[in-house]
Amino acid sequence: MSLHPELKAALRKLLTTGFLDAPEDLRCYSYDMFARAEPETVVLPESTEQAAEVMALAQRYETPVTPRGAGTSLTGGPTPVRGGLVLGTARMNNVLDLSRADRIARVQAGVVTAHLQRAVMEQGLFYPPNPTSADYCTLGGNVATNAGGASGVKYGVTRDYLTGLTAVLPGGEILSTGGRCMKDVAGYDLTRLLCGSEGRLALVTEASVRLLPKPEAVRAMSAYFPDIKSTAEAVAAIMSSGYAPCTLELMDRAFLRAVKQAYEFDFPADAQALLLIEVDGFETTLNDQMQAIARICKEQGAFQTTVAADEAERQSLWQARRGGTAALVRQASFMVSLDYAVPVSLLPEAVDRIGALGGKHGLEVVVIAHAGDGNLHPLVIYDPKDTAQAAAFAAFDRDACNAVLELGGTLSGEHGIGMEKAAHLPRQLSPAFLRLAREIKRSFDPRDLLNPGKCESACGNED
Repeated sequence: MSLHPELKAALRKLLTTGFLDAPEDLRCYSYDMFARAEPETVVLPESTEQAAEVMALAQRYETPVTPRGAGTSLTGGPTPVRGGLVLGTARMNNVLDLSRADRIARVQAGVVTAHLQRAVMEQGLFYPPNPTSADYCTLGGNVATNAGGASGVKYGVTRDYLTGLTAVLPGGEILSTGGRCMKDVAGYDLTRLLCGSEGRLALVTEASVRLLPKPEAVRAMSAYFPDIKSTAEAVAAIMSSGYAPCTLELMDRAFLRAVKQAYEFDFPADAQALLLIEVDGFETTLNDQMQAIARICKEQGAFQTTVAADEAERQSLWQARRGGTAALVRQASFMVSLDYAVPVSLLPEAVDRIGALGGKHGLEVVVIAHAGDGNLHPLVIYDPKDTAQAAAFAAFDRDACNAVLELGGTLSGEHGIGMEKAAHLPRQLSPAFLRLAREIKRSFDPRDLLNPGKCESACGNED
């Protein structure tokens, strides 16, 4: 489709430098890690009020709007599959208010997650949700997918920290939910309804998030295992022990090998998996916790456990975790990062079954996980242009979804549904659930103009 000339003129007048339609700009806003589709125009409002005017104009001219934060999605969420406008939040990037007394921050949707974390840390406070892409993903994107990350095992996910949102409805009306109170049961909880809705119901422009006191100290430990299943068994044992690690990250040998080649990260020659473990809290309690967790790891088969001697060693472990995916991408022709979650007690079986499915379908499957909350991220390397490999991946994806659901798991722990998992949704969600989801969507957006072609609208079986 092409934009109505009157719409383009109105948007250009409203936004001036925030109106982009040069081919090179459109290409930059046309993709994420999963899909590619070009918009007709990109708009970059600087405030909720400007965003509301954009939404009202788009509604008037029946033009689709696809919200976009930093474009770090892995599921096609910010990809404009029906053209129209991409509305980027990059210029809405201010921390509007930070109250140490209330332990609340109010931020615009385009604020980078790590920037917020550093700002509150200067006040002795702590914002826990930390996706692996925290250095460049945005709060608005985190709200859209209810992002989690490595700290979810102890601290939860984005939804657990939201006290209120400002959002723009598809027709341009501004909606405020919640506020600065820790407790609020006035009316339906629209804050948590919008969180995880993937930009399908309203455009989030501001978020109020609660903060915690900054932990006094953090300790990190590496534990190496002779096989990946015993690593997963150690995770289940740690989680049933009564200790509360703030990080339990699992990495398999193929992942470690890529890290070693890219960053000269050394690991034992006979290690088949690494568990990165962190505990935080009062300094006086951490050594005892680490010793107890190390004992559990050894009981489950770990042959080497090492506590990081200082912050430099701790950051070296995190470089391995955060940099490994990029290292694999550089080595592979193509790679897909998948996202499943299972009950932690069943993580060993899930890891075993997913590994076996990779062998069954002749695919290289690298396994990493936010293991403490059962969140698996299989990284599948294949060539989508090769018909046989593409068919093998489709079969693997189908079988992996089946395995996860049989274990009482979910098709997405934190990446969202987007386009990637839409076809599988009816296998997890009942017809009644999908019907209600579509009715909710219609009540917010009867013309299906906001981020169309995603989630429940893309899974078939429309009413």
